[in-house]
Amino acid sequence: MTQTDKLLKIHLLLPFIWMVVIFIFSQQPASISSGQSNVFVEQLHHIVPSIDQQLLTFMIRKSAHIFAYFILGILLFNALWRAELRKLPFDRPTMSSIIICALYAASDEFHQLFVSGRSGEIRDIIIDGIAASIGVVLIGYIYKRSKAAR
Repeated sequence: MTQTDKLLKIHLLLPFIWMVVIFIFSQQPASISSGQSNVFVEQLHHIVPSIDQQLLTFMIRKSAHIFAYFILGILLFNALWRAELRKLPFDRPTMSSIIICALYAASDEFHQLFVSGRSGEIRDIIIDGIAASIGVVLIGYIYKRSKAAR
């Protein structure tokens, strides 16, 4: 196995590892998930006491969605790009990455319906899809720009 093959396997594995991380956080009951969010909320509330704690909680929880799916979009695009799907007639890595992220977000929200105290929300699927799309478009732009510069 060449060094290039090893690197490709690593790049293909990274999005799946990240999906497992997302799944682990989604698997946590509401009591644990809220406790983790509250650590950040309390810190921010000391810095900006004028902002309502419920609003801070909402912002922290949605920021976690944005971060998780932004990274997933980047990792998926990177894996598909390196798997040379970019040589196909249309921009397959971009569309494939966005579709996979959106489907994973939907499955993640469905999964949360079965976790104690959690709920699946269409709003979160939309947030996740937008975050992933931004990550995919950003990394795609960077890759294409660096390729054009060569």
